[in-house]
Amino acid sequence: MASSFRWAAAVLTLVPCARSAAAGQIREFREVDGKSFQCLHSGLSSDLNDCGFRSDWYAYVFVGSISAILPSDKDEKKLQIMPEEIFHGKPPSPLTVLTSQGACLPKLGVGDRWLFFLRKEADRPIVLDYYGNDSRPVADAQEQVETLRRLKAMGDFGLLRGNVMRGPSYSNRKPVPGVRVVATSSSDRAKYFTTTDAEGDYEFQPVPVGSYELAAETVGPTYVGDSALKITSGVCWKVTLWKSPAARLSGHIRRSDGSAVSKTQVLIMRADYSWFTTQESDANGYFQEDSLGAGKYVVGISLPGDSPWKTGGCAGACLNEIPPVSFYYPGMLGRSNALVIDLGTDEERDNLDFTLPPQ
Repeated sequence: MASSFRWAAAVLTLVPCARSAAAGQIREFREVDGKSFQCLHSGLSSDLNDCGFRSDWYAYVFVGSISAILPSDKDEKKLQIMPEEIFHGKPPSPLTVLTSQGACLPKLGVGDRWLFFLRKEADRPIVLDYYGNDSRPVADAQEQVETLRRLKAMGDFGLLRGNVMRGPSYSNRKPVPGVRVVATSSSDRAKYFTTTDAEGDYEFQPVPVGSYELAAETVGPTYVGDSALKITSGVCWKVTLWKSPAARLSGHIRRSDGSAVSKTQVLIMRADYSWFTTQESDANGYFQEDSLGAGKYVVGISLPGDSPWKTGGCAGACLNEIPPVSFYYPGMLGRSNALVIDLGTDEERDNLDFTLPPQ
């Protein structure tokens, strides 16, 4: 009798993860043959990974076929797998593997061919787990298999690929086509070039082992110095290059005699009151905010004798939280007299200097 399957609900919960930009734990509630159960999946994602393989997590990476399926405890299965094309490790043949959350996996059948990623721990069974495993049927892994084959035959070279993105925030960014990307060898400064395609993706020809600094037009240098990417034999790195908003407002606060005024409270605010941030001038009377998006801003400071502000910032309905400011750039009393600064994308306005009025 064919199994009846019903998907009921899915919930994504974001949790911190050291290996990724964001880690979403996905919960799905399912029914199979009248039984209700919960499926948990890690939902791991990253802006820097080994082309999605995470092969350093696994003892064995290979294409193999399922030769037998036997029942095990708690509705799980015991699989016998015959490795066929091995990319990493030395798996025995046949290899016995237990499922975890087996009902959540795609339907398994004798003769099915999968690209397996399997961990091996001392004195513990090898497990094909639904939660955080990258194994999948070969039919769904053609690109991964092809890349693994290339890497296996590559010798002292590796692959470096990824995409270039732009946007006002991490969650609101788009690919950038036609951008030149440069990889510079840290050892001899040799340069390698490629260009993003229509989808914003790039890939270099195989590069020799070593460390590489990356830069892209519209994004600038990244992964430089100590954070340069290390390419080892047969490794593949996928790197997203993205520049966050980088417009800048900065200036100095001085007395009429030209001396610096330190620890003066500074307000930088969207002209429509939708966002603001506060800070203090440093020992040289200097202030700077260098991660601004394009838009219209006003800048104000506290005057000697003003009440201390509650420092921080706000995005959204900020009107009731904006600290009281009486002195606005370019030296005007009152918000209505403030100069509205129309800031372009990545524009730098470094001349917002204040001179305190005589007391």
